[in-house]
Amino acid sequence: MPGLVCSGPGNRPGLIVSEITELSVGVDVGGTKIAAAAISGTAVVESHERPTVLDAAGILDEIEGAARSVIQAAGVPVTAVGIGVPSQVEFATGRVMASVNIPFQGVNLREELGTRLGLPVYVDNDGNCAALAEAYLAQGGPAQHLVMYTMGTGVGGGVVIDGRVFRGATGLGAELGHVVIQADGPECPGNCPNRGCMEALCSGLALERDATQLGRDRPDSPLGNIVAQKGRVTGRDTVAAARDGDPDALALLEQVGTWLGVGIANAINTFEPEWVAVGGGLSAAADLFLGRAIEEACSRALPASLAGVRIAPARGGPAAGVIGAALLASQEDARTTRDTQTETASEGVL
Repeated sequence: MPGLVCSGPGNRPGLIVSEITELSVGVDVGGTKIAAAAISGTAVVESHERPTVLDAAGILDEIEGAARSVIQAAGVPVTAVGIGVPSQVEFATGRVMASVNIPFQGVNLREELGTRLGLPVYVDNDGNCAALAEAYLAQGGPAQHLVMYTMGTGVGGGVVIDGRVFRGATGLGAELGHVVIQADGPECPGNCPNRGCMEALCSGLALERDATQLGRDRPDSPLGNIVAQKGRVTGRDTVAAARDGDPDALALLEQVGTWLGVGIANAINTFEPEWVAVGGGLSAAADLFLGRAIEEACSRALPASLAGVRIAPARGGPAAGVIGAALLASQEDARTTRDTQTETASEGVL
């Protein structure tokens, strides 16, 4: 089952911006930058980026400023704003319940930013937003059932079922990076009490940990030379060494693929998706590990469940976060409008 190498999104052929009558806005909040975009369908009409300010008041100002920049540049009405954050979110209220690197814990982002912007605001985990974007961008038309992994410093992701994001009881579910794939494995480097989870075994931090240890054990190797110069081997260093043909680095990327494949097999057996998309910063090196992941997943997943699944690099690229956040806003705003109309229509029914 080969992976599909897919192009990222852009303005769709035939999209005439002057004919657009309304848009949604997506904001993707990361540890280093805040990206915002006005979106029509899955096409980026206007975009804006600014650095992340890591204090509670400053980051709210920056999110508001980024959203306002694209709203003003778009020049047409905006129906709603979606915000993706690297946090656990109580979806019904938009309150952040847990956040590791960004000072959001306990903040009701939906209420705060809705008041500031004067628009409906919807807040979700950034992995959920990216998964929603990938479902809409799936080759051959929107996918109703999709699992996405975002592989970067950590491992995140999201699940789409029947065309909607699966969140669990309150919005904290689908933490795919913390699914255990080796019971006695290394401790999770994130805010997780577990060990042997996907983040502990196939994240950028896990790759850095293993490459640095291997370099210390083999001081005369290319990775050992990097340790001698820098004191550690980053994930980027490991990928570069692998591309230069270093067998140790190549083996480490193969190991990442193996563990990713174990996780994907679990997801296939649990959700029976049409698509499994692999994105995030580490996916730039997918050619070095995704083939191994697909082999491992195919050897472990139930054959009947595996038959209809396609495993492939994510299509959305860096824009997936803002596209998914905007799609979330459109989807939820339409749902809220329908619910309100239904309630109004039923008020006069005996």
